Amino acid sequence: MARRKVKVKQYLSFGGGVNSTAMTLLLQDQEVSFESVFVDTGCEWPETYEFLNYFRDEGYKFTWLKPVVEGTTTLYDYLLKWRILPSIFVRCCTSKFKTEPFYNYVENPSTVFIGYDYGEYKRRHLANKEGITYKLPLVEQHLTRRDCVKYIQKHGLKVPPKSGCWFCPFHGVKGYKRLRNTHPDLYEKAILLEEANPKGFTILKGIKLSSLYQKSTLNDWIGEDNNLSCGMWKCRE
Repeated sequence: MARRKVKVKQYLSFGGGVNSTAMTLLLQDQEVSFESVFVDTGCEWPETYEFLNYFRDEGYKFTWLKPVVEGTTTLYDYLLKWRILPSIFVRCCTSKFKTEPFYNYVENPSTVFIGYDYGEYKRRHLANKEGITYKLPLVEQHLTRRDCVKYIQKHGLKVPPKSGCWFCPFHGVKGYKRLRNTHPDLYEKAILLEEANPKGFTILKGIKLSSLYQKSTLNDWIGEDNNLSCGMWKCRE
């Protein structure tokens, strides 16, 4: 008796940034069937939320997940509740508000498309989770980040800013200075988060956020080609 063939559903991990947007367009052009899934920490940069709404208004569909974790609906509220600081060493933010909600949502067996670009050599190899196989369409097509930008522009769409939480420590000093000058309300919330830590730790090693005053622009940060911001399986989208 022949075995019944199990249907494998396909998902795209959508972060609202350059790579995952280009991957969405690429797979649609290839007529690949998939469900695009965005897991919302509630703390993305305001510019990212603007792009997400714009992208959806342009007719691109994606599932928008808003996880509830231990009674909190945003990553900021979770950290504040437990008086935890975001850290580059302890990545509870990624696990609790990105990967775990994603895995809880997807059906097995499944294929998950991840937006690593061709320039990210050190990130190419992912150990398959039980019932889940990962595919890297941008790597397979040898598309670099610059190629992704061009691919988005070719489709007549706006190029999204880099995605990630606005208080992510991977932004470094420059990123926090820009946060202070472009979104002072969010910067004050980051200071409150730091002040709530009972051990007096700081988000940036040895630097209190209240000491940063230099002016700069968010557009400079959006245009930089660095790898430091937060995502599901990597430190960027």
